[in-house]
Amino acid sequence: MKFIRCSGLLLSLMLISLSGYGQNIPLSKSLPDENGYYPLDLGGLWIFELKEKNQIKTALVTCDKTGKINHLNCVHLKSSENRLSCWIQKKDNVVYVVQTSRSILGLANLAISFDPPIPILKFPLTKGDTWVYQGWGRSFFLSKPLHVSYQNKGLETIQLDGKSYQAYRIEANYQVGTDPAKVQISWYAQGLGFIHSHSDALEITLKNFVPSQLVDAHKKIVPIDDSGK
Repeated sequence: MKFIRCSGLLLSLMLISLSGYGQNIPLSKSLPDENGYYPLDLGGLWIFELKEKNQIKTALVTCDKTGKINHLNCVHLKSSENRLSCWIQKKDNVVYVVQTSRSILGLANLAISFDPPIPILKFPLTKGDTWVYQGWGRSFFLSKPLHVSYQNKGLETIQLDGKSYQAYRIEANYQVGTDPAKVQISWYAQGLGFIHSHSDALEITLKNFVPSQLVDAHKKIVPIDDSGK
């Protein structure tokens, strides 16, 4: 279903997490951090490898601004891949996706608002926790029901590019309208946040990151810590 699916990357963007929250705004004191499992770095740059349909692409993700969407204080994440972006709200130990958008032929943006916002992660991270979302994805011309059930499978060891990480595994079973149900599995590591996910059609792996202070000061890529912490 093309309205919300966005080649699987839309739901992956929902699960993107970055590190540190560098802006002094009233929200900052209440943003859940959970020891770096889902912090945000305003001004930071993240580099992901995307494997889809036997193709490998690179996506640059930036956390570029804050703003109000549907009267909610949000943080904006922008991806170079297909010019996708999303607005994230972090409140009361829950991370929500409020709105996503993508460029259409470089001429206009198709925005999809979630009613209510989707709770993609809940703290404290606890093995066995489950939660369910039932709502709508709405654009200016169409609305579709969206059902997502989440389960925290707990900490496990994951190998990425020869490195070992202890990360929480979060499984999301989702269905858009009457489309077939699908599963996306994502991993979150302490100090890095989102590091990997895969679904039936798309695999995403965090390769490098540039913290905001280095983007401003040195303009260079910093490799992920070999310790995996």
